[in-house]
Amino acid sequence: MKIIVPIDFSQSSKIGVEYAIKVAESLNSEIIFVHAYSEGYQYAGYGAIVYPVPDNFSSYQKLYKEKMLEFLENFPRLATIKYKSMVAPGRPSDIIYQLATEEKAGLIIMGTEGAGEVEGYLAGTTSEKVSKDVPCPVLVVPEDLETFGLKRICLALDSDNLKPDRELKVLADLLKAFNARLFIFHFAKSKDEVIKEQEIKNYYEEFFNLQNISVHLFSEGKTEDKITGFLKDNAIDILALLYRKHAFIEKLTELGLRRKMIFKSEVPVLILK
Repeated sequence: MKIIVPIDFSQSSKIGVEYAIKVAESLNSEIIFVHAYSEGYQYAGYGAIVYPVPDNFSSYQKLYKEKMLEFLENFPRLATIKYKSMVAPGRPSDIIYQLATEEKAGLIIMGTEGAGEVEGYLAGTTSEKVSKDVPCPVLVVPEDLETFGLKRICLALDSDNLKPDRELKVLADLLKAFNARLFIFHFAKSKDEVIKEQEIKNYYEEFFNLQNISVHLFSEGKTEDKITGFLKDNAIDILALLYRKHAFIEKLTELGLRRKMIFKSEVPVLILK
């Protein structure tokens, strides 16, 4: 499997690289590092213009290739992993989408700095836009992540997606590679909805060929608050969400659960495609 890791040379990028290395080591994957730049100015954090750079293409390429090599020298564990790096002019989200499509990437791992109310919910960030547009799963890692555990994974579902309409290969690979426990978080449409807990458990045990699964049902309160509390109470390492337009992730809350969790979650968020 190929893993794409966008680089903007920020602290969030460093966290993204560290996390990608851990995943690539366990999944025997190749990492492709990519930096997208704007001709005329350099990006800082995929958005803030900081200083001008040379005014010809070859100079841009040379500058950013050198900067990329210098950045990657900070990660000695890369010596044991197959990887390559590239730089390209253009909008970060466009370059990442193009690369993911051309390389048939199985996963994108990227750090995020989060965002404020207006910036995050109205405009979005590169990580949020990428998680929506690209054809493969995206793992968004918060820049202040302190531990890199992958032993406890939560899959959040609602009544419309109790049984997934996709393969979930990345999630299955992570569960197997890290011998992780899977927590199924289900938020019912109403407290009167009848959910057969054992049936859900049996289905996912067979789906993932995994016995270490528990099912947790909720029906009242704000979904965001319930998930956040559940993550903390159960020391969850990764929150997995199924991406569907105009459904659970996009409409359950006014501003979109996927966007909120990407910006606010204290644990990595895996958007499954």
